[in-house]
Amino acid sequence: MEIRKVCRVIKRASIPKGRHLVRSTWIFGIKRSGLCKARLVACGYSQIPEVDFTESFALVINDVSWRILIISMLVQKLEAKIIDVYTAFLYGDLYEDIYIKCSEVHGEDEALHLIHAIYGLVQVARQYYLKFIENLRKMGFSGGYPDS
Repeated sequence: MEIRKVCRVIKRASIPKGRHLVRSTWIFGIKRSGLCKARLVACGYSQIPEVDFTESFALVINDVSWRILIISMLVQKLEAKIIDVYTAFLYGDLYEDIYIKCSEVHGEDEALHLIHAIYGLVQVARQYYLKFIENLRKMGFSGGYPDS
């Protein structure tokens, strides 16, 4: 998180009035290679609508549309490459100021000010969607009816 500049450490006293701290938790696991991993996850249920986020809707493909797309590709003998980005949600930029309580690593008088999205936030899917659409438009693609 430090390398990607996901957040910065601030003093709790510098948090603006009207804002609050979103709770967080640590998720621990062991990879197949035996390497231990830890992930800081926001407790999205502690976020307050209209304070911590305004929108959380992210457009996704309908399963029927997905099947029609796959069948069309098979009928026309087209080639496709499907990729899965494991850390996709971590690339969304936050447009709201989110402050995370993480007293296990930092003291009780410090908090984390998020710059990029982390897992668990209510708006994480929307933020990634906006970043994805922005990059597609930079490549010259344009959206259809739901995207415009």
